[in-house]
Amino acid sequence: MDKEFHYNITGIIAKRAWFTDEEALIIAHASQLVDDNDTLRTIHDEDSDTEYEVYISQTMDILKPKHKLMRIYPIFHFLPGDPTAPSARRSDGKMHILTTTPGNNLARESIKAAVEDKSAYRLHRLGVATHAFVDTWAHQNFVGWYDGINGQSMNMLPNIGHADFIHHPDWVGHCWDDSRIINSQVNNNHRFLDAAKCLFQEFSLCSKIENSDALWPALQKDLQDAMGPVFSGEKLQGMEARTKAYNKLFKLPEYDPHAWFDSAVETDVKGLPDEYVPPLTIFKDSCKWKKNWQNSDWYLFQEAVKAHQAFCKDKLAHLFEQMKVNLSDH
Repeated sequence: MDKEFHYNITGIIAKRAWFTDEEALIIAHASQLVDDNDTLRTIHDEDSDTEYEVYISQTMDILKPKHKLMRIYPIFHFLPGDPTAPSARRSDGKMHILTTTPGNNLARESIKAAVEDKSAYRLHRLGVATHAFVDTWAHQNFVGWYDGINGQSMNMLPNIGHADFIHHPDWVGHCWDDSRIINSQVNNNHRFLDAAKCLFQEFSLCSKIENSDALWPALQKDLQDAMGPVFSGEKLQGMEARTKAYNKLFKLPEYDPHAWFDSAVETDVKGLPDEYVPPLTIFKDSCKWKKNWQNSDWYLFQEAVKAHQAFCKDKLAHLFEQMKVNLSDH
């Protein structure tokens, strides 16, 4: 999914699940930031003379070594589920142990772990887990690793995730053809509304709403109206109209992927900012914490990323062992 769901729709759902405006914003911002947290950095703390290592949750470099990709894609974007699920049935009969299936056990367990987390980064972790949770609908039937099971014939793009299908699985208001599976005609709005319903149920458990089933129909109608009609083709359509509709349901500030980082970290840019030229950066930016950084959203988000990764790595250890992938040092 893209920013429309991870930020706007997630914020709307959190607000309807009785989170405060501030809480809903934290959850929505953290959810979207998972996709934008793609720059490796170390941040210096002058008081202790120590370095803090940033963990990335996304990478645009799909040629990274296997262990590094496995630390990112199956944990933050393609949580493995049940390869025997009816939704995963393929015309060629193939299966893969890392196949993503919607609302799978690991996705729900990661939400539950975030809800039960008592740390200061609980809401940030809930946002991170939310990203992975709803992506199981958009990324269903793909695996977060190089494998022909991801690909479609006659397409030369690398078969990792949904690269062969570009952005089609992620767009709101879009319909497309997934030629690999038996029911090949995909309406993303149908998938995303199902994801929204399940996320609302999870959030309702978190905020202890007793009548969430009675509240869902109104939210469903509002989201359905905001999503509008579906379009096919190679370009995203209708985003401006949808964004206006989202803002009428819950007005979030314009998303800025740098806001949390800039509020917590002072950066001395060497040439171009690191984020614009990885992985070929010659002169690394110099970063140091500002005052009160331990309470900053950026630090709390980073700790949430690490907590989510550790939880999912433990749950997926048996699968990684079968694939002879060792993530112990990553």
